[in-house]
Amino acid sequence: MLNKLLVLFIILFGFESYTQQNAEYMGTIKLNDTSYISYKIAFELENDSISGYSLTDLGGSHETKSIVKGTYNTDTKEFKFHEENIIYTKSPIVQDDFCFVHFSGKVRDVHDIEEIEGSFEGRYTDGEKCIDGEIRMASIQKLIKKAEKLDKKIQRTNKVEAEVKKKINLVKSLDTLSMNIIANDENLNILTKDQVVEFTIFDAGKEDGDMIDLIINGEHYFKDFTVTKEKKVITLKLKEKQTKIEVVALNVGTSAPNTVKIQFKDSRNFVSTLTNLKEGEKAAVTIVKQ
Repeated sequence: MLNKLLVLFIILFGFESYTQQNAEYMGTIKLNDTSYISYKIAFELENDSISGYSLTDLGGSHETKSIVKGTYNTDTKEFKFHEENIIYTKSPIVQDDFCFVHFSGKVRDVHDIEEIEGSFEGRYTDGEKCIDGEIRMASIQKLIKKAEKLDKKIQRTNKVEAEVKKKINLVKSLDTLSMNIIANDENLNILTKDQVVEFTIFDAGKEDGDMIDLIINGEHYFKDFTVTKEKKVITLKLKEKQTKIEVVALNVGTSAPNTVKIQFKDSRNFVSTLTNLKEGEKAAVTIVKQ
């Protein structure tokens, strides 16, 4: 529900005239079947070449992070980018099943984009067409400013009950969307081409006695383990096509929920995620060799 409300907020307030020198944008993609999905892109421009990443379905059950590459033609003002290799996804891994965004449009100045808007083509890895749609994005700074104003307005109004006001914080909610949280029974697939990777767990917040079992491919690696700020670094030699790492919450410590910071690192990518579990719940990370 929260994710849907944020998508609605972005649609309603994200596209007024605004200038911001920032290569980080958030908005929505609208598919031809009229469904809306939250979307974010961050990129750097070097010698007219664009490189960065995209996030689809932020905070959702199919959140996916992909590499983005593209170009900007200073003469024609044409701005192009496309998604390619997936870094991670909560969706099941199926060969050539991911539909990648291919966008082409015109902007006055790539260093000073007010918004990114237009049609895109969807293509599978092999180039075959999939679902087309439209993109609408604005700078994240703009969205945060809008959220701050709306938060203040909500707190001042008498039309919203005090208990409801305590639960509403759009700025914090926008922040949460970028945290890559794994909830109960969710699995985050991380793709790699390496044979050896690094996996780290620790408590990124206040130590409150969170206890977990850490299970790798069905075998306990840590049992009745209390998570602290001390980072536990695990070097994994990937012998199988898939290596599944499960985190089981044994309690919620002194402050619910049970949260564990997880970091993945290989020679190309760095992925940071956070579990959010009640006692007895579990979440998983599966490392998939390409």
